[in-house]
Formats: sequence, C-alpha cells, structure tokens
Amino acid sequence: MQKSLMAIFAHPDDEQLVSGTFANYAASGVETTLVIATRGEEGEIAPGINATSETLGAVREEEMRCATTKLGIHHLHFLDYRDSGMVGTAANNYPRSLHCADLLGVSAKIAELIRLYKPQVIVTFDPTGVYSHPDHLRVHRAALTAFFLAGDANAFPEQLQNGLSPWTPLKLYYPVWRRVWVQLFVIFLRLIGQSVPEFLQTLLDNTPPNSAITTQLDVSAYVQIKREALLCHASQSGPDAPVHQTPTPVWDYVMRTETFVRAYSAVVSTRSERDLFAGI
Repeated sequence: MQKSLMAIFAHPDDEQLVSGTFANYAASGVETTLVIATRGEEGEIAPGINATSETLGAVREEEMRCATTKLGIHHLHFLDYRDSGMVGTAANNYPRSLHCADLLGVSAKIAELIRLYKPQVIVTFDPTGVYSHPDHLRVHRAALTAFFLAGDANAFPEQLQNGLSPWTPLKLYYPVWRRVWVQLFVIFLRLIGQSVPEFLQTLLDNTPPNSAITTQLDVSAYVQIKREALLCHASQSGPDAPVHQTPTPVWDYVMRTETFVRAYSAVVSTRSERDLFAGI
C-alpha cells in the first residue's frame, strides 16, 4: 500500500514547521496532503503587499497554493473557517471563526479527509499550539479527535454512506523547535537591538526540552526549497521577519533539520527515529 502523510494546521504558512519533511516525502513518492483550517484573514499585512483586510484571505490562499507547488505537496484542502485572530480580539467572536466552530463539526471534516486519503502518519500542532494561538489550539483538539474517531464506524456514519470507509492512522506527530534555536534567536534579536515579539517569548516558554524530541529528520537537501516556499507567503514576510533578519548561512544551518515529538504509535517504535514511517 502506498505511504500517505497528512498535516493539519490552522493558517497558510503554518506548514513551514514541516516544509522540508513534506518536500522530502513528496519527492520520494509518498502521497502528501495538507489541510488548512482558515485562510489567515487576521494576519498582519507586510509592507508593499497589494492586499487589504477584505482581500487578505484570498491573497493568502494563493500564497499557500504557491508554497504547496514549491514543496510538491499533492493535495491541499481548506476547511473554510475564518481566522480567529489572537487571544482576546474581536475576531475570536466572528460567527464563522474557527474559535466559535463546533469542535466535533471540525473533527468531522478532518475525519472525512483522513478516510479519503488514508494517511498512515498525521502531523499537527502540539497541545500548546506552538505559541498558544486560539486557532492552533482548536486545530490540535479537532485533529486529535479526528485521529481517533476516523477509524470508528459509529463516528460520522453519514460519511460511510457516501462510499468512504473507516481508517485508523498508525502514528501521530507534533512538530517542535529545538529549544536552543529559539533561545539563540531571542538572543540574536536583542543583540541587533530589536525587541522580542510576544509570540516568540510564548514560543520559547512552550518549546519542550530536547529530551522530549523523538524524531529528527535531515532535510538539508531541501533548504533552498524551504526558503522559496516560505517566501511565497510574502504578505506575512515583512522586512523584520526572521527569514530576512537572519544571515543566510545561519538560517540554512538551522533549517536543515526538522524535529518532532511522537505523540502516538500503533507500531513498534524506537526511542530515536529518523523517519516518520519507521515501523510501518
């Protein structure tokens, strides 16, 4: 059976957590699927970008499609919720926002895609949502629910009447940063006289210790593709963005490895992995 990998995230550009991993597996013949819950309508618009608050969602969708093409990802799906914005903002309460959506309803949409593409491996946010964004946390909960319900014939039975069948993925992973890289970037910003954004401090607080990392992938062959895919997200990459502030050799060195915490495995797994499909 063909190997299949699915990632479930909240906004266009969240896939950059695993861009090298997906480029690597897509190039090696693994079927790759990316699920994005919203179009990132509440993101900040970088200088020089022809977008408004009304058009940003459409702009970011096209940016996402650009990145998907660069990475060679086979399937891209939007769940069509609205970006909920940061904690405590008015966007949290928009009726179409992911934050207001019924959790089981979101899980049903994800489960349907799991049953359609039959991934053995799923990647999504960890319980902290990386930096505690409401949409990240919502996606984590919905993806986790879907992961375990997609294989249950009693869950979302209307999907089975439409020709799908239950499917239980074998492994679940959370992409995480190495804590030392986040610490070094905070130091770097201070050295060049920039303030540390609140989200970056939260990211540092949420990043697990290195001892929690179970899986490390060498994606050094895809560093340039990762950069090109990231630059597709031009509306989010202003002059102060890390990709523009960090010297290229340093950026490339950090980006050559992607790390994960294995959250669940139904197959025998070793303590330290170099392949998300190890044991399958």
